[in-house]
Amino acid sequence: MLHFGYGSNLNQGFLRRYCPGAEYVMKAFLPNYEVQFRFWSKRRQGGISTIIEKPGGLVHGVIYDVPEDELKVLDELESVPQGLYRRETFLVLGEGGGWQEADLYRVASPKGPFTPSRSYVELMLAGAREHGLDPGYVRKIEEILARSA
Repeated sequence: MLHFGYGSNLNQGFLRRYCPGAEYVMKAFLPNYEVQFRFWSKRRQGGISTIIEKPGGLVHGVIYDVPEDELKVLDELESVPQGLYRRETFLVLGEGGGWQEADLYRVASPKGPFTPSRSYVELMLAGAREHGLDPGYVRKIEEILARSA
């Protein structure tokens, strides 16, 4: 199954702890959304990400091919059974220009916004650099890191 990673799941090392069979496919984009920190993580002591509709916005991320049984492990990590996050299928634009159906995780009931968790944003930033995301987008993540808790 295809998975669009835009938050901590941008970081391939982090993702592979839970989904060792995950394979990078390509960079991708989710138009008309932006990343916001709308869930408070007690464990990380700060906000963690979700996507929120924003006309003209653009979320940069990557597509992974993840075995379905491993995606169920990721559901547990993302607290889907508890109703905190939902796994939803979106159309994302692959770097080659074609649309792809990919699952992603988003907060079920966004609150906040919250000050982003430093450790969480560090995972995002490392993943964005690892995959060579657009330098302007990487700078945005660096700016978020500078404001994080």
